Amino acid sequence: MFFFCVFLIGSSFAQEAPVPQRYWVLFKDKPAPETTALVSEAALQQRRLRHLPLAQFSDVPVHQAYLDSLSSQGVTVTSVSKWLNAAAVLASPAQAKALQQNSYVKELRPITGFFVPSQTASPFQPQYVGKALTQLKPEAILAAGLTGRGVKVGVIDAGFYEAPKKAGLHPIFQEGRMRAFRDFVNPAHSQTFDQRESFLDSHGTDVLLCLGGADPKDRVLSGFAPSADYYLARTDHGKRETRVEEAYFVRALEWMDSLGVRLVNSSLGYGTGFDNPAENYRPEQMDGSSYLARAVQVAVEEKGMFIVIAAGNDGGNKKWRVVNTPADAAGVLTVGATDYSTWTKQGYSSIGPTFLPYLKPDVVCFASSGTSFSAPVIAGLAACLLEANPALTPAQLTRILQRSSHLYPFGNNFVGYGVPDAGKALALAQGLTDSPAEAAPVQVSGHRFVYTPARGSAISENGGIVLFRKASATRVISQQKLSSNVKKIVVKRLPGETHTTLQVGPQVMELVWL
Repeated sequence: MFFFCVFLIGSSFAQEAPVPQRYWVLFKDKPAPETTALVSEAALQQRRLRHLPLAQFSDVPVHQAYLDSLSSQGVTVTSVSKWLNAAAVLASPAQAKALQQNSYVKELRPITGFFVPSQTASPFQPQYVGKALTQLKPEAILAAGLTGRGVKVGVIDAGFYEAPKKAGLHPIFQEGRMRAFRDFVNPAHSQTFDQRESFLDSHGTDVLLCLGGADPKDRVLSGFAPSADYYLARTDHGKRETRVEEAYFVRALEWMDSLGVRLVNSSLGYGTGFDNPAENYRPEQMDGSSYLARAVQVAVEEKGMFIVIAAGNDGGNKKWRVVNTPADAAGVLTVGATDYSTWTKQGYSSIGPTFLPYLKPDVVCFASSGTSFSAPVIAGLAACLLEANPALTPAQLTRILQRSSHLYPFGNNFVGYGVPDAGKALALAQGLTDSPAEAAPVQVSGHRFVYTPARGSAISENGGIVLFRKASATRVISQQKLSSNVKKIVVKRLPGETHTTLQVGPQVMELVWL
């Protein structure tokens, strides 16, 4: 934080000028568009494919006269969002008070809080990404030759330092499938692949490897979508983490939509844990109501974009635990992280708030060092499904991934509906199979349930034996791992336990205690 001061003539004391604060300024209206060509033909084609309105009010730019008026009042405009019809500004308290008197201002709200990257201090380990692909049973995807070809994929992250030098990313750059890059932190930079400003500037590179990495020399596949077309956006600066980056995130979404991008992955999230704790969000605010979450909803519902977001790594933080925003938004596919052998929630993986009327996370897969690296694996699978059926809507694609997951329909706020099966998802996407029949819960009288599992390797190959003990249909009290060699499973009801999901390899039962 910088302090500015002025010296008063005739006084020996210095007076500090008020420190500017960040605000969202929401405008009341927009002018009528002067042209119908507000987005690219590629974006219009995507809307036709998904039967979305071609002309959308959210495409209309913010009224330039309003922005000019803000500047004339000494307010610094740092970002503009046409979707939200808003501007992010820097203003002193006195300026903010004056802004509210303008007839064109609908609302003025402080921007508080700090960015929390969805990663841990552990270094990225490529060999673990292979485990995630294996966990999702990729055989059907590989046999069909699906690699995300023709699908436009956006990645919003902290930086892509040395991405062209990574062996697994050589094909993307050498074949010209890195279609566009924009740095919203430092707009003057046309490329930042050879510039490193912070330790986070390689984060996007590692994410990209999980999404579309393929090393042709060593024949190592680290992501499902090596043949997709990529549009990269840098929206975070690791050394100065302020909430203005939420505005950069929104601008990146708008830019990608204008280019016809229909699938976006981001491993960024905003919540708590940075700099001044007084400026963080509160856990109860992770309810899909943030401005970033609202913009994401516009992307999904109006623009037909499929958004994949990492759940975050606050699962072990007793003061927080829940997903960050925009992972809290109803329309996005929120991805958590699991253990590899038992498919239980990794300790760091954030959980879904119990007050949400919808389930978060949606699905999970293995990642050793952060949900940053589970989300792009699922995004790569989604790219393959869109290659197989380009007409899929975001809602359809979300349901396919949920219904192909191993716990469906008995999801919970630890792991969502579980780990997707890529083969099942492909069959659903191609209409080759109906949605799986939803098993009926097992009514249990008393406080004890006994089950004898069948023997076989399928148990250990499909997540082993796990109990999700719950205080409601979705709220987990605890997860319990059992040996895959146990001969008899005895479940004794815990105090407050109303539901128990019993996972025995590929078989899942839902116990409802009477």
